[in-house]
Amino acid sequence: MRFEDFLYSIGELTVDIAKRFESIIKDLLRPEPKDTPPNFRILRKLVKKDLSIHELISLKLQITFLIYLFINLLIVVFSPSLLVPVAILYFIYLRSLLMRTKNFIIEPEPYRAFYYSISLLTFMAFLGYVVLRGLNVRPQYYYGYLAGVFITVLGFRHVFRSKYGRDYTYGVVEEIKDGAVRVFVHDDIAANVKPGYYWVDAPSDVPRGAVVKLLVEERPLRGAVPRKIIEVYSSSQTSTEPKEQRE
Repeated sequence: MRFEDFLYSIGELTVDIAKRFESIIKDLLRPEPKDTPPNFRILRKLVKKDLSIHELISLKLQITFLIYLFINLLIVVFSPSLLVPVAILYFIYLRSLLMRTKNFIIEPEPYRAFYYSISLLTFMAFLGYVVLRGLNVRPQYYYGYLAGVFITVLGFRHVFRSKYGRDYTYGVVEEIKDGAVRVFVHDDIAANVKPGYYWVDAPSDVPRGAVVKLLVEERPLRGAVPRKIIEVYSSSQTSTEPKEQRE
């Protein structure tokens, strides 16, 4: 390869890296809803399950929050001064992720409200702990503070459930057997239902492949589960279809 060609290749590589970096910064600072779903190549390899785009986005939100929580634990132990800068970076990324994937989240508003709120509560809890440690208060103050954090979390749960919570969700009929049907249900944060397949009681005339509305039963500390079908729709070709992934 001639020296001029080598320099030209280096220049092309530099321009390509610069464009990619510019695209990343734009997505972070000025995110816009995407028309095509993200690939989630790494996440798919880790999970190794046939999840819908909605489930993958929900899983990424959960992983992102858990990573933020773990980093905060390290920060308060080793370098409390990084608490605010890390929080700023995290909220920038969280906002970008929610905005870019908005079109592929079923009922996005509860997810947006939940993750913004729980992330802010997490930041305030760690910040309060850092302040208390800096004041060098007696141990009983820490116990009172932890109790206050716990009560605040319970209060947030009550407010969230009051505004967004519901006692029903939606699913798709996958199998019919002996008066019961097996339905696939998406991750539904408003109904507190985990994604998966559930056997429920059903009317005798429910067709396979139909979208159904399901009554859910709340279980303390374990989430809710669908119990029975309360409404049947004629077709599963809707945004709730778990098998359809427009990639």
